[in-house]
Amino acid sequence: MKNTLILGLVVGLFGCGDQAQEGVKLTGNVEQFPTGGFAYVERVGENGIEPFDTLNVDPSGDFSEYLNIEKPAFFRVNFNGKQIISLILTGEEDEVVLNAQGNDPRGFSEVSGSYDTEYKNQIDAMMQEYRVKVQGMQQAQRQARANNDAQAFQTAQFQMMDVAKKTESELKALIREASPSLAAFYGLQMIDATQNFEFIDSIATELQAEMPENFHVESLLSQVATKKSLAIGKEAPEIALENPDGEIIKLSSLRGKYVLIDFWAAWCRPCRAENPNVVRVYNEYSDENFEILGVSLDRTREKWLGAIEQDGLPWLHVSDLKYWRSQAAIDYQVNAIPATFLIDPEGKIIAKNLRGASLEAKLKEIFG
Repeated sequence: MKNTLILGLVVGLFGCGDQAQEGVKLTGNVEQFPTGGFAYVERVGENGIEPFDTLNVDPSGDFSEYLNIEKPAFFRVNFNGKQIISLILTGEEDEVVLNAQGNDPRGFSEVSGSYDTEYKNQIDAMMQEYRVKVQGMQQAQRQARANNDAQAFQTAQFQMMDVAKKTESELKALIREASPSLAAFYGLQMIDATQNFEFIDSIATELQAEMPENFHVESLLSQVATKKSLAIGKEAPEIALENPDGEIIKLSSLRGKYVLIDFWAAWCRPCRAENPNVVRVYNEYSDENFEILGVSLDRTREKWLGAIEQDGLPWLHVSDLKYWRSQAAIDYQVNAIPATFLIDPEGKIIAKNLRGASLEAKLKEIFG
């Protein structure tokens, strides 16, 4: 799942514990806490990890501290630099219980009493299960490639797509259940923004109403505003660039057709590796009201045209040879390639970043 935005939870810290019996009570036990060890609570602030408070751990490993939390934030508890436990606290919790092994980065830990943290942990567990499944299917693809078994390779590809779709659906349901909260914000970092803009926009709206001044939410809203012009269902920005013969080709001139806008370059290895797949689907659907507009981010005409000839790319090609400063790349907010946008006959964006099996599946859905 790419360009997708994943938040690195952090936060543990230094600082002086408030002796007043106010705030969120954080209690628990550390099984393996060395004599002279330290335990800090940290918070994720706008400038990174900030010291927040200390935990006094007694010889038996027990601790109890009241944390003065004024607004929802991401935290972490750092046990002796060995094990770090991530939390989301709002300040409304009565008592949060944290038990941990304490001396191993992968050691046992459990948290109760924090609504947001429990949702975060469910999200983490779901994504870990997904990663394990994907690793298995990637291994199957490698084995199929080694055996030159195209059918097995394709089967593994489609299985991976099915697992990704199912996981995304379950994750969205969990995010919706957790919203509005920082747990929902955390879950959004796992969602493919290009394919789920409306969902992300709806959650962002709920978060804005709940915590408008939270800097995480402000950052999310800024990203949503930037992406809104290129959301699924929006009209695709015009492209008007020269083809290899020096003629101006406009995207709008292709109205009435399904158009795959393919941002690529001769120097882009993943693009070149993907080209045989694109050639195959183009040959299959070029008679079905389907066209491709290749937008090159090359810097020299020679390399651009050389790659078109070498890879045998029979579709329309345009470029202003301005690399990442290409006007089309700027208008489409392209900062990595290959990048694709599928446009319907009315000129509206209906899919993004399709390639390989996902491109084939989408075109089969459209043309049967």
